Amino acid sequence: MKRRFIAGAICPKCEKMDKIQMFDDENHQRWRECVSCGFKELLVDQPNDTPQEVNTRVNQAMPGEKPLAHEDEVQVVNLIDPKKLH
Repeated sequence: MKRRFIAGAICPKCEKMDKIQMFDDENHQRWRECVSCGFKELLVDQPNDTPQEVNTRVNQAMPGEKPLAHEDEVQVVNLIDPKKLH
């Protein structure tokens, strides 16, 4: 049974980063497991469901960290054709 760590993944139970590993059991079912707290979950492929983004250090704030000002702002960008300026 080959196990692979998922870089940047956060455990849904203990919220520690880089402690989740994935593996397939003898019945070819895919599991994820936290080596820190023992959380274990069977992953079921459901093709009709919309996949959810896995929580990583890139797409969420660290515990206690406030979002940066530019992360809450919406900025509109207008593209201008330079040929139409003259």
